[in-house]
Amino acid sequence: MAALVFFYHLGYGIFELICELTLIPYRYAFNKYKISEEYVEIQKGFFFRKLSSIPIARVQNVNLNQGPLLRIQKLNSVYIDTAGDNHKIEAVTHQEAQLIRKQVMDLAMEAKNAK
Repeated sequence: MAALVFFYHLGYGIFELICELTLIPYRYAFNKYKISEEYVEIQKGFFFRKLSSIPIARVQNVNLNQGPLLRIQKLNSVYIDTAGDNHKIEAVTHQEAQLIRKQVMDLAMEAKNAK
């Protein structure tokens, strides 16, 4: 009985891993972002689209995250933190993630210094 439960959980874990690996390119294909001097705009989804606009002046921090599944695909996630929320740009290349981080942080520092 214990062996059956073990194999059930193992099978479920393998199935979940395969699903995650197949969804990474999907996330990359249907996520868009735009950075301007006033805001960062993030669009997600194919069937159900979500559009978020983050004012540059409210950005507090930008973090890069790369778990094991993204590392296999050589991709990163970018987290943009504000006082009330955090927003995620999913599955971008490492070079693109570094560029996003630098660009958003430079604009945020300019916005804070302009006050």
